[in-house]
Amino acid sequence: MAVRSSGSPPHYNIAQTDQGWVLIIQNETCSVMQVFDTASSARRAVDRMLEFFDTMSAQPPRSRRVA
Repeated sequence: MAVRSSGSPPHYNIAQTDQGWVLIIQNETCSVMQVFDTASSARRAVDRMLEFFDTMSAQPPRSRRVA
């Protein structure tokens, strides 16, 4: 069973730009931005990105090696 981190859930914004529709989704530790051709394709991607954030928050932190 995966354990969620105690942080706040991610929030997102979809905005039209000259390059297309930009989806920005972020939480307190990570931010992802992706450009889409249409607003509907950006909205369809929200669920996939929320699932990505759930998956990543369930991962144990990796230890860093100090040289």
